[in-house]
Amino acid sequence: MRISDPNKLVGKIMQIKQGQEITEVIVDVGDQPVTATLTSSAAKDLNLTEGDEVFAMFNSSVVTIIKDTKIPRRDYGF
Repeated sequence: MRISDPNKLVGKIMQIKQGQEITEVIVDVGDQPVTATLTSSAAKDLNLTEGDEVFAMFNSSVVTIIKDTKIPRRDYGF
């Protein structure tokens, strides 16, 4: 998968805080965790679970989570 957005980080989901309408996904990208806020239905559609490898894409105000199911999981030793 190729993404043109230069502001992307690869990381592992550390924690998922699911609410009725909004879900927070905390991703370990190395130096510091990144938190993404998305609708709970979007989180369910992505089938996100702790330990999943994801891309955190962002601009000045938005973080986007992408899960690539076509690549094997990596062990980052976290």
